[in-house]
Amino acid sequence: VEAAQPILVALFAITVMGSVGVDLTIDRVWVVFRRPRTLVVGLLLNHLAVPLLALAIARVCQLNEAVTVGFILCASAPGGPVGAMFTQRAEGHVAFAASLIVVMTALNTVTTPLLMGWLIDTEIGDAGASHVWPVMKTILLYLLSPLLLGMLLRYHRPQAAGIALRWLKRTNNVIFVVFFVGMVATQWGVVGEMGSDMGVTPFVAMLVLATCCAVSGFLVAGKQRDLRVALALNTTMRNVALSLLLADIWFTNQQTIMTVMIYGLGMILVALPTTLMLRRGGVVSSSS
Repeated sequence: VEAAQPILVALFAITVMGSVGVDLTIDRVWVVFRRPRTLVVGLLLNHLAVPLLALAIARVCQLNEAVTVGFILCASAPGGPVGAMFTQRAEGHVAFAASLIVVMTALNTVTTPLLMGWLIDTEIGDAGASHVWPVMKTILLYLLSPLLLGMLLRYHRPQAAGIALRWLKRTNNVIFVVFFVGMVATQWGVVGEMGSDMGVTPFVAMLVLATCCAVSGFLVAGKQRDLRVALALNTTMRNVALSLLLADIWFTNQQTIMTVMIYGLGMILVALPTTLMLRRGGVVSSSS
């Protein structure tokens, strides 16, 4: 699996973003711009506040360098495609969620490399800034291009886009399972090393960050319930495909890659109960 790791990660990123693209229409992309206040607040929260919070948590928890890099990568990469699915389950504003994902993915081309370079340089002095332009090109090639090509296919060939969506989703699910099982089978010792070095601290830090994402997204989105749900869940779900891609290409330490994967599981563990609570009649929504 380690030999095939770069190929699997690249294919995973391409199929994930391709599936987002073929499921989007131009009209759905513009939905988020009809809510300018929520858009601006959501972008500031996801592209600035969350990464800074991640850095603060990493310092307080005294995470090692490899884990800190993975932690910052996840925090600096908003726009996880699964956010729209969780928003739908929680009966939130799905169109806003999907549109926000596209905008954040486009902004990631600039913000993720800049934040990654600045925060990693600040924390561990690892010359993260020297990666800014190469990382931008990586995001353009593996994420933004599949997203735009998928949208073009949806615009010109809607029926073909529907077929492509089914196959892309199946493919990225299979790739993730193969990659995850392979990593656990061959790199379980890496998790053991993380545990022996820092105990459960990294895992607690991940859950704390994901929980803060959900709570802050809900609180800052305004008074409209469906928008609060959408921003809460979209802030929780980071773009693991992007984080894995950057971790594999630019930071090849296996602890960094494993941190990204574990964070992906951790954010889902937070998103599942959050979704149940935010459903109409749930604990949070009934009190809002």
